[in-house]
Amino acid sequence: MPCCQDSQAECNNRIDYSNIIIGGERILPFVFELDLDLSVLNPPAGENQRFCYRVTGVGENISTYVSLSHWVLSLCPSITLEQIANVSVTIGDEQQTVIIGENVALFLPPDTDPTTGCPGLKFDFAINKVLDDENSTGLFCFELTTPYPVGSVNVCVKGGQVSSAALAICGPVCTDEDLCRVTASQLVNVCVPVTIRPYAFTGPARTICCGVPTVGDMPCGGVVNGTCTFYVSQQICVEVPINFGSSTTPGETYVDCGSASAGECVCPPVNND
Repeated sequence: MPCCQDSQAECNNRIDYSNIIIGGERILPFVFELDLDLSVLNPPAGENQRFCYRVTGVGENISTYVSLSHWVLSLCPSITLEQIANVSVTIGDEQQTVIIGENVALFLPPDTDPTTGCPGLKFDFAINKVLDDENSTGLFCFELTTPYPVGSVNVCVKGGQVSSAALAICGPVCTDEDLCRVTASQLVNVCVPVTIRPYAFTGPARTICCGVPTVGDMPCGGVVNGTCTFYVSQQICVEVPINFGSSTTPGETYVDCGSASAGECVCPPVNND
């Protein structure tokens, strides 16, 4: 669902991590949605900008699915903690106690959340993976005292022993004046082994009496406590959806300091020789 085409970069207001397979076998089955009714993306002058995100578990109670332990919104790194106001979190129907610096924390580059490796605003609240569980929904809201443009920001998720930063949602991004942008790319061949382990399980047994019972003095025939075995075979066809994606992990930032001077920035001439 595209969002924010009015003087802002196009981005998605809804992303679905339930389609992302992590580590070849685990899924964090959560849908993130920017609530446009509760959010105020273009506030009037003097008012705060507001972002509200709904997080919903859409999985089942099986080991493939993992519950969410926390998530990080990688907003513009020039946003400081002093600019963030009125943070609120609701899990299910219960309003949560927000403690800034503990269950809600801001990591500014080069600092990152230790488990996802992402900078940004971290919400350390667990959400159940099972659809329709009372704790399988969350509403996360915060305000910015300085409005920012809206564009794509990474949503980094963590649960169990797996994490991912594969998807991005509409959120506060830096202005062109805040960043010098450069794009780099790398061609990567991706291969994933898929192992299929068929299984079969039986339903409840049903006993049907054939004829009338025989009552007499003859001893029972057969084997004491014996068993009878028969075999049922079935050909099956297995469909395996595979999603290819990528996540990036930046390394340390290298800085080569030049000379300082008063006044505005003046770029040195480019040597094209």
